[in-house]
Amino acid sequence: MDKLEQAETLFKQSLTIESLRQLDTLERQARGQEADYIGELWEAVFAAVDEDLLTQARKEGLI
Repeated sequence: MDKLEQAETLFKQSLTIESLRQLDTLERQARGQEADYIGELWEAVFAAVDEDLLTQARKEGLI
């Protein structure tokens, strides 16, 4: 499974800090257009998660 498919799979369940860590890792490992697409998924994260999770992600430098 490529990295983009793995990243999209993360959104099929409730997002947690661990899934955001995984998304960050996948984005860092991806290259080219795949990395761009994964990067765009962060916009969905902002819409899908609560403020507490966003705060925790910011503290960890994920966003």
